[in-house]
Amino acid sequence: MPMITAPLAGYDSLVSLAEAKSYMERMGYDWPADEDKQEIALRRGTQYVLTMYSIRPEFLDPVADALKHATCEAALRAADGSLFSDVDAQAVTEESVGPITTKYAQPANGGQKRFGVIDALMRGMTTGGVGQVKFVRA
Repeated sequence: MPMITAPLAGYDSLVSLAEAKSYMERMGYDWPADEDKQEIALRRGTQYVLTMYSIRPEFLDPVADALKHATCEAALRAADGSLFSDVDAQAVTEESVGPITTKYAQPANGGQKRFGVIDALMRGMTTGGVGQVKFVRA
């Protein structure tokens, strides 16, 4: 299925393949050569950015350069599988079996990784912080 790039209706990526390739080359990143893999990564990167940040509409049409760059950073991490991860309800805090001790703790950030470069690129384009939802009274 061909990728549709924003701001076209029904888009599934905020960044075109050409824009992503150019960004990855400028930044010196190892980007997959296979265009199918690139499209999958860009779709997942777009999904990440759109679900983790409440982006103000004026940055979506036209898509702001910093938003495209943040999407590329997310896509890079999606390409190597490090973008999203399933999270256990708790991490180990303390358990001893003989001479071996294991500790458990609540995972930070809901157990999801935070990406400082993406957060920095998104600064100023959102209505709140990462993972925050805006409530509007009817």
